[in-house]
Amino acid sequence: MEIRERIIVEAGTMFSKYGIRSVTMDALAEEMGISKRTIYENFKDKDTLLMEVISFYKTRQLKDANEIFTRSQNVVEVLFSLLNGMINIMKQINPVFFHDMKRFHSDIFKKLQEKGDIRDHSITRRILKEGTEQDIFRKDLNLELINLTLHELFNLFSPDSRLTNEGYDRKELFNNILIPYLRGISTDKGIKLIDQQNNL
Repeated sequence: MEIRERIIVEAGTMFSKYGIRSVTMDALAEEMGISKRTIYENFKDKDTLLMEVISFYKTRQLKDANEIFTRSQNVVEVLFSLLNGMINIMKQINPVFFHDMKRFHSDIFKKLQEKGDIRDHSITRRILKEGTEQDIFRKDLNLELINLTLHELFNLFSPDSRLTNEGYDRKELFNNILIPYLRGISTDKGIKLIDQQNNL
């Protein structure tokens, strides 16, 4: 692993564990056993590094998703694998990370909330498209609107959402919000597959 990628991976680990603000370039350099100058030779500033961290993990997520598509029998299996992975990741992220993002890196946070280069909707769009082709999701729905709504629902699972802060665990949110929504956009065949996956 080259030094640039090492810095991105270590920064991502530290940001998610301690929050963004508390991880200084000095602290990152010390943790890695390199000079601060080496970090600045690769990244202009902390915002640049944060963007690179987000981009790196987005690329990794796409790669993981493609592997899941390859080994799954249908898109419901894909969706549940990805959702379980997302929930596990959210559990590991300190809520301070999102607080710091909103307060001290608001421009990046806004981009994350929007549909665009950072916030990737292509995986769920593919799931919905292939799901209609497999007669799992209903064909009479606006898939783009469904896709946008799914991402709004995903926000409820973040460590700083009102629901998680009020003590609702993610399994409860999953069963009471996501599952009913998915069943609502599904055919009879899709509902059966969703119920089978949810009971595994």
